[in-house]
Amino acid sequence: MVVRLTRFTIGGEPLWGILDGDEIAPLEGTFVSTADILRLPPAELKTLAGAMRFPISSANILSPVTAPAQIVCQGLNYADHADESGHAPRQKNLLFMKAASSLSGAFDPVIRPAGCQMLDYEVELGLVLKRPLGAGDHVTRETLGDFIGGLVLCNDVSARDLMFGEAFLQWFRGKSARTFCPCGPWLVIPEADEVADLLDRIEIRLWLNDELRQSAHTRDFVFRPETCLNDIASLMDLSAGDLVLTGTPGGVILQASAPLAQILTTKLFKDSERKDAIVREATAHTRYLAPGDIMRAEMHTDDSAVDFGRQLLEIVDA
Repeated sequence: MVVRLTRFTIGGEPLWGILDGDEIAPLEGTFVSTADILRLPPAELKTLAGAMRFPISSANILSPVTAPAQIVCQGLNYADHADESGHAPRQKNLLFMKAASSLSGAFDPVIRPAGCQMLDYEVELGLVLKRPLGAGDHVTRETLGDFIGGLVLCNDVSARDLMFGEAFLQWFRGKSARTFCPCGPWLVIPEADEVADLLDRIEIRLWLNDELRQSAHTRDFVFRPETCLNDIASLMDLSAGDLVLTGTPGGVILQASAPLAQILTTKLFKDSERKDAIVREATAHTRYLAPGDIMRAEMHTDDSAVDFGRQLLEIVDA
């Protein structure tokens, strides 16, 4: 059994509800956080849906991942993205983090920070933990469902000029601005014994202004979810409700090139020179995200049996 939940408002405090066709059935009870929701299995969540229904169109859809939460991300986890970034073949898992304050809804505007000239998209599958993950844990394909409680569509929005231009290549700064982690619209919660199979059958796509830019299947992962969770557990602790992004496929705006690589290597300790040179080279013949652009993303299983919903995001200036 798989249930699809949403977090929403209709003129008041945030509520949780189960999708019922084109309507939302609010849950009875008090759920402050995503971790509260994931304490209950899908069958029990279904019993909490009351008789009241709201049209989805009447609701303001919020991120189903609530702050505070740690957001740990995999980089270069699809072979085509690693190749376009100049890092193929992959030898080790790449991990980094985003700020929880970057979380936003699936239909909220994405705010381009003042001065940002290289704003980029990264559509991703997100894994939401339902229990702590720590040093004593070892995750296998068979036990993925013991740790992963929900799956969600995400976008790891990235300011490339900050990632590679700021002092000593600050990925956290370039990934963590407010609105840089749109999540949802739905939190898909499977039974524990369904998680591994579901993770093998997901397709993900992103369009920019109606042009298909990214398209992939989870069978194309370089490092599988259990490998990623074990890497994280060897380094740090995660809690219920924390979010793990599993990497983006090829098709991002920034593409590796010999001139960019030369700038990074020759100007590593010259921050202001490096940033200006990167922006000049990367934007000379490439257009990055700008106000008015629309990103549309969707995720579903390859048989379309499970729909994770669609994001529609407009770029606006700060």
